[in-house]
Amino acid sequence: MNGNVIIGVTGHQKRKGLDWNWVNVTLRADLAALGKVDRALSSLAAGADQRFVAVALELNIPVTAVLPMSGCERFLRGRDLARYRTLLPRCDQIVLDGGGRPNEAFLAAGRYIVDHCDILFAVWDGLPAGAMGGTGDVVEYARQSGRRIVHIDPLAETVLGSAVTR
Repeated sequence: MNGNVIIGVTGHQKRKGLDWNWVNVTLRADLAALGKVDRALSSLAAGADQRFVAVALELNIPVTAVLPMSGCERFLRGRDLARYRTLLPRCDQIVLDGGGRPNEAFLAAGRYIVDHCDILFAVWDGLPAGAMGGTGDVVEYARQSGRRIVHIDPLAETVLGSAVTR
């Protein structure tokens, strides 16, 4: 696939048994296989989002951070907060109004990413969202929107919808 491609991400922040090294290698292979990508969209949440952004930047893909609200770093701690502070200055930024409860703001950011991407990378175990605005909700919205989804299951270590032959 070449030219005028915008990619987005949704995914787990933490999950027991998840091999982040496998996720990084898989994201790198899939993003590189796309060829020219014009932009990547991410909310810069802990876990999958931050790893996706780091890989995109390594591959010289410009990134737009779609922040659910101003001050969203207050939801991050430790290494996740440090990664956020390292990655954010390297991204263009869109700050959504984040009205209402935090989970509503997170869901709005996920929907924004789906609405503005051609391909959604979902680093996800396939289960329903644990709380409103979770990965399962964003993936369901992407399906309803007819968006192409690359489903990276970090627990089964499988990929569906990839451009990479495995």
